[in-house]
Amino acid sequence: MANGLEENERGLIHIGLVIDAEDKVVYPWANWLTKVLCQELEETFPDFLWRFSLLERQDFPKNVPVDPLVLLEFGSDIKIEYGFDYVLVLTSLSMKSRFNQGINAVPSNMLETAVITVCRILELKERKRQEKALLGLVRHCLGHLWGLEHQDKSVMKPKKFWTGEPPLEWTREEKVEILHHLKKVADPRVEEKADISSSWRFYLKVLNQEGRAIFKDIVLSRFLLMLFHLGRFTAATVVSIIFLFLSAEAWEMGAAVKSGWLNLVLVGVIFIATLSIYFGQNLHAIGRSDKMKEQAVRSRVVLLGTLFVGIVSFWINLFIISYLIINILPEGVLAGWAGIDQARLPAFHFSKLMATFGVLASAVGGNLEEEQDIKALLVYTEET
Repeated sequence: MANGLEENERGLIHIGLVIDAEDKVVYPWANWLTKVLCQELEETFPDFLWRFSLLERQDFPKNVPVDPLVLLEFGSDIKIEYGFDYVLVLTSLSMKSRFNQGINAVPSNMLETAVITVCRILELKERKRQEKALLGLVRHCLGHLWGLEHQDKSVMKPKKFWTGEPPLEWTREEKVEILHHLKKVADPRVEEKADISSSWRFYLKVLNQEGRAIFKDIVLSRFLLMLFHLGRFTAATVVSIIFLFLSAEAWEMGAAVKSGWLNLVLVGVIFIATLSIYFGQNLHAIGRSDKMKEQAVRSRVVLLGTLFVGIVSFWINLFIISYLIINILPEGVLAGWAGIDQARLPAFHFSKLMATFGVLASAVGGNLEEEQDIKALLVYTEET
């Protein structure tokens, strides 16, 4: 019995721990982690049957510092291939940082995968401190994979260095939230419930079952950071907006286009920009599977949804900026360029026009970005 539930009634949570078979440093840590974590999670969440599988691979990247994005995609592919619920990729190599000065781990809620290095933890020397630091770091990553946000009073407190100092546990409220999340994960996958031959029906089935969780992942993603970390994306947009503001032809075209048609153009441009970056940057390759699997579909939908929301957010920012600029510039000059009566200059309409063409230019800028950088921005939950 486990909390009133028979063993065969408990939902299974299967976690894969992936290591480099040639990495002699990380191997004993991996064995230790599987035993300690399994026992701890069985005691903390007895409603579930916990299983850890240690998987040794020969195809880890060898370049140092290793790119955590490569390991995240690698771990995600393994998760889908072996049917794990979550994957932890463990390495002793130092990892390349994109957003911070140094990193210990990179969890990806979108891919349900986390990459963890023991490189900096081993510098602590004392075995007990190393164990506490590694367990705390793993709990922090699992917390993100299970939908938790940062919390200063628990192990979810963000840290630059994991030294084994408290807090190293989840709070009671966080455990309740984790329990609620895991109940959905432990349910049978869509492919386990029925054999669906049509891909469209399979996608609809996944959306019907996982719609709320997918929406939450999209909302909590890093899409707002697109403005700050995608230099070429933003630069292409800014240059285009400046050119449009100084072009009389753009104002004349804005005056000629009716508001209803502009709304249709806006919707089309946002979809075109999203799909252009999605396929142009090979984002569709993330979570790819030869078979129809819920995990693969979920990763692709979350990624596409995150990019779409990011583009919409970008348009809103461009609209606000355009609206402010239009109200600052002399109305007589703008009305003259547009060829309309000064008293009737529709700032709202022209702001939509400028923002829409700015987003169209951003699609070109987005495809000028380094593929790995834009992937990391969308896929990473954080660098810790």
